[in-house]
Amino acid sequence: MMKLYIIAISVFSILHGQNYTWPTDLGKDLSSNFGEFRSTGYHIGIDMKTKGTVGHPIYAISDGHISKIVSNFAGFGKALYLKLDDGNTAVYAHLSKFTPLLERRLKRQQKRSGSYFTNIYPKPNEFIFKKGDIIAYSGNTGFSFGPHLHFELRNKDNQPINPLTNGLVQPDRLAPFVNEISFIPLNDASWINGNQLPQNFPLFRDVEGNYNFPDTINVYGKFGISLFAFDKREGANNIYQPHRVELFLDNQLYHALEFERLDYSWQSTSNFVIDYRNKRLNLGNFIKLYRNDNDPKIPIHSDSTTGIIEKITPGYHDIRIVVLDAKKNMRTVKGTIFFMEPFDITVDPQEQDNSTVSFVINPRNISIPLKFVTAYSFTPFGFAEKKVKIVSQESSGIGLKIKIPINEVTKRGVQFIAENKIGTSSTPNHWIDTRHTGDFLTTPIDFEISHTDAGVYVQFQPEEMIDADVELRLKGEYQYIAIPINQIQPSVYLSKPISPLQFQNIDQIEAIVKNNIERSVLFKFPYQVAYRDTKITLISNDGNCSIRTQKNSFLDPTLIWVEAVHKHAPVKKGNLVSRVYQLQPFDRPLLNPVNIAIRYPRKYKDDFKKIHLYNYDSIEGWSYIKSNTNTDRKVILGEVKHLDAIAIIEDNVNPVIKKIYPDQNGRYASLELRKFEAHIDDNLSGFEPNEKSFAMILNGEPQIYSFQPKTKKIKFELDRPLKIGEHQLEIEIKDRAENITKKNIQFIVY
Repeated sequence: MMKLYIIAISVFSILHGQNYTWPTDLGKDLSSNFGEFRSTGYHIGIDMKTKGTVGHPIYAISDGHISKIVSNFAGFGKALYLKLDDGNTAVYAHLSKFTPLLERRLKRQQKRSGSYFTNIYPKPNEFIFKKGDIIAYSGNTGFSFGPHLHFELRNKDNQPINPLTNGLVQPDRLAPFVNEISFIPLNDASWINGNQLPQNFPLFRDVEGNYNFPDTINVYGKFGISLFAFDKREGANNIYQPHRVELFLDNQLYHALEFERLDYSWQSTSNFVIDYRNKRLNLGNFIKLYRNDNDPKIPIHSDSTTGIIEKITPGYHDIRIVVLDAKKNMRTVKGTIFFMEPFDITVDPQEQDNSTVSFVINPRNISIPLKFVTAYSFTPFGFAEKKVKIVSQESSGIGLKIKIPINEVTKRGVQFIAENKIGTSSTPNHWIDTRHTGDFLTTPIDFEISHTDAGVYVQFQPEEMIDADVELRLKGEYQYIAIPINQIQPSVYLSKPISPLQFQNIDQIEAIVKNNIERSVLFKFPYQVAYRDTKITLISNDGNCSIRTQKNSFLDPTLIWVEAVHKHAPVKKGNLVSRVYQLQPFDRPLLNPVNIAIRYPRKYKDDFKKIHLYNYDSIEGWSYIKSNTNTDRKVILGEVKHLDAIAIIEDNVNPVIKKIYPDQNGRYASLELRKFEAHIDDNLSGFEPNEKSFAMILNGEPQIYSFQPKTKKIKFELDRPLKIGEHQLEIEIKDRAENITKKNIQFIVY
């Protein structure tokens, strides 16, 4: 048995004198909590609900002084930093306005600089507040998706810490919930229930509210576990990140992770704490309960263990996972794993009558009797159909003889999986109705390459089931490497995990399909092996797209390639200028971004300002990538933090000013006209959140205005009423493609 470690991670940090007041009086409901996974990293604070409106009082959680005043278009918008007397700092973000003294200080600085953007650092004795004092009012400024208060608590090292375990108290009696568990093979000798791919399993809740595995899971080799778990609060539909997860093996604490302390410099490490593969496949936010050797070492995972399970004794082992929230409400997941290498089986068809066909299933090379057999049917084109009914099952030596309804196997392929009497699962074996198979010499064949923690998989898939043997080989100028392959479905053949290092100097994958004669199928694509400490450049097959890695883009040797995509998400807005390219492997995480470049057509050589790079996001659709143009090489360059589909898209549609206040030719009482605002929108590229994108000019004088990226509003307020008479408001907006819209509004003040 592998040596087990007891992990010393403090569950809660107790700081002297902490007894903070809640920063709002609107209840203690949250829309997000600490450490949640976002596309940009972790959610570093907590988001407090403000009943969908703005202007609610915000309070000092303890005695302290204002150390920083911020206002900008994106990010935190209007924000205050309250340095507490205990050494921590409370950060209040997305505010609508400050208290009058702070607001005057802000306005004075904005007028002095002629800009809405500020970073003010008051002296420690300039703005002092006592616990419970009003310091500001809630809002929806900056990059906010709706009215709320984003709140952070930072320690003396300016690192965000979990407010709910460090002085802010929120009532909570509801334990976390769990949906699924995933077992992830980590090398070429790893198996999960007779399969070398990661496997997800549903969990079943018992009468006590805890969760159980659906069955004993047969594992072998080196593997890790991830868990789809989330927290809830009474009276809220939101889901939250659990605070702590503990993994026990045979009742001993084996590994733990805790969302207690973070750092803004760690944002990209979230790709290595979340189960990135499950996330990218849209299967859920699974938390990894293990850390690979080269994964970033940050104090979320225990630093004394990795959570990777290997070299345990053959036989049964208990797994227990404890999920806790910030109030120590606890949910438990229990199950059993059976550690044993899977075995192979033989399948021999026997007699058949009008209603059934018999098969004899035997273990190959071992003498442990079989306990039962499960069978699944597949259509001639390889689609899984259903679990096959087994009419009867009887012992046949150490094997089993089973009968299956003949109508469930006619014109079908059947997959057989057995379990022996000590609980070991077999690898799948297949029988095909050869009267209805495709011609292996002409049937089209697809190749797919995928990349997991265990290595690179090569998948070979005929469009129809074929009656032939298959071999795979890696080929290069001086290389010819046979690849072990498993038939995992009647028409799907999958290699064992291959180290990316084996692909050095390889330029082809060859499949040999043979029965009485052979057919050779070659698959060629440009790819390279990316290493942790080097930069490499890879060019697509057509020469028009390139990817350049940085040092530490990938933390393990990774096989990378670029695919020109024929079927892609439609470009409903804008004009597609280039082909769509998928950067691969799309489900491997990046620590540092990679640089990308796509060549644009010659016809845009004098009109390139409206074309940019875009990547496809399943939620946001085609999204702008900050781009630069190299006119000599005729390429557009950018960088991405995820390996997505990318393309050049042209945006030649002007942005829209949808609504303006005051209206054209409107009449307004002098004392009632204070706020000026415009609702704007753009077709595709959107607005860069800076002051070069907009102008609001009142009677010839540029105004200091705010911009909210999500609501797409620009606005300003008057310091004093306008004089009676005619006035003019000029508005200019420019999108990232430099499409410009202008509007002049004439109005009357009486």
